[in-house]
Amino acid sequence: MTETNLTNCDVEPIHIPGKVQSHGFLVAVNAESYTINYVSDNTTQHLDINPKDLLGQNIVKLNDRLQEIAEDVDLVDLLKLGARQNGFDTINPYKIKIKEQPFYLIIHKSNGSFVLEFEVATLEYDIQNIIGKAVSEILVNKSLDTLLKKAAQEVKSMIEYDRIMIYKFHEDGHGEVVSEVKNDDLEPFFGLHYPASDIPKQARELYKLNLTRIIADVNIDSIPISTTASNKPLDLTQSTLRAVSPIHIEYLKNMGVASSFSISLISQGELWGLIACHNYSPKFIDFKAREGCKLIGNILSSALEYRQVEENSELQNHYTNRITELTENLERDKVIVNALTGYPTTLLDIV
Repeated sequence: MTETNLTNCDVEPIHIPGKVQSHGFLVAVNAESYTINYVSDNTTQHLDINPKDLLGQNIVKLNDRLQEIAEDVDLVDLLKLGARQNGFDTINPYKIKIKEQPFYLIIHKSNGSFVLEFEVATLEYDIQNIIGKAVSEILVNKSLDTLLKKAAQEVKSMIEYDRIMIYKFHEDGHGEVVSEVKNDDLEPFFGLHYPASDIPKQARELYKLNLTRIIADVNIDSIPISTTASNKPLDLTQSTLRAVSPIHIEYLKNMGVASSFSISLISQGELWGLIACHNYSPKFIDFKAREGCKLIGNILSSALEYRQVEENSELQNHYTNRITELTENLERDKVIVNALTGYPTTLLDIV
């Protein structure tokens, strides 16, 4: 295997890391036979069953184990329902208690497998009850700058990360912090520019497909995934538990960041930027809290499209009016220098 470093991180296969983060566990089954073909190695911790004892077995074995230590659940019924509906949006997240610990079960399909991710549910942030007010607060702002600032403020008040940044990608790929809300003791990042290589192309593509991304603790090792398909790593593009590139982990550590969370901002089908959230101690927000934040991102993305079109129209009208005035000045004054510089509207207004 080729070692990944800063010289080749733009080709790192970050969608198939072969590992998951430690705040949950993963089981994947063949979508036709329901045979378990991938298991994260921490099932021993959560289910008191060795992953090797699950691999190659029908999902019924996992279901039987859950019946013993968790609430009543029928995994086969859930998978069949998702297959009939051609997706699991109406099912996710499915709440279940395992050994008295609340979990969310999140299911998606990856190529020929159904991926079942069991993620700890903290129930700490009751975002659903405050999301309406937050959205209203964001949308009353007319200018793009105040819209972004208010969005950052609302996200910070909801999930309480130390620093919330709105990060915009420019046409050449480099990024700029165009809005920021932070704890008072932190140095500002507002206005800073970062090279395009900081977020490589394949990472940006994943941000377009999976709109939220959490890294709960950069100092905890990822959990390997065992499999019966040794030459076919599981595609974790849509995974909530997908492990993080070691290069990105090192990047965050160098910044002193212990945990991060991001929400993608999409405008006209392209990645406009990110709501990037940093915390300087380990921090985890569960699936429902992240979904609430994703709704903020979706609404902000729509507002961005509208505001940009609106502001572009206003700018175009401004230029059209200034050009008309300059044309009139040139017709009125035969001395070109005076026509371009001697009136309230000058050449500087259109350059």
